Amino acid sequence: MTVHALFFCLRPDEATASRLSAVSRQVLLRLGLRERPDRTERLHLTLHHLGWFDDSHPDQRDAMAAVLAAAGRAADSIVWPSIPLHFDELLSFTRKPRNRPLVLSGGTGLETVRQFRRHLGERLAAEGLPIDPHFTPHLTLTYDDHAVSPEPLDVPGWTATDFHLADSLQGESRHVMKGCWPLAGSGEATRAIADDAAAAARHENPRAPGD
Repeated sequence: MTVHALFFCLRPDEATASRLSAVSRQVLLRLGLRERPDRTERLHLTLHHLGWFDDSHPDQRDAMAAVLAAAGRAADSIVWPSIPLHFDELLSFTRKPRNRPLVLSGGTGLETVRQFRRHLGERLAAEGLPIDPHFTPHLTLTYDDHAVSPEPLDVPGWTATDFHLADSLQGESRHVMKGCWPLAGSGEATRAIADDAAAAARHENPRAPGD
């Protein structure tokens, strides 16, 4: 029996993942937190959770297959430029009393992530999948009972050239990639999306004559 957690995410390249793991080790040492098993291969920024599924139940296996198919159709419809990421804050999420995520987050350096998530969410909703409107972009470094108050920490991220559909196997500390879709890095793609956004804005907010 395995419980599967499905989610879309952005994943750093190998060199960036190693660099971010080094940042994590430095942070843990500075804060006096205990080091956990290496997370280099599992570092990611979650975009959308798609649910948890227990494969010991046939109905949940069928539901997971349906979600994977719908998620794949949504991802196939995406046309979006590459996404730059830059982190500027370290903090703990404190919703849980123990084993709290210690994360990198940020403001303007993650704005394009927020924009992409909204677009992906629209495509997922069009396929009938439920979407959580609440979102704090973050990359989890480790988990610890100690709560770290928000503090500035400038950490370069990476430029995402693809996005992934991942299956986190609960209790196994392992992610299986179920799909990967490219993000266009060309200026033409970026301009096309900007033109579409501008056209939509003009449609929603037409100028009065003489403006």
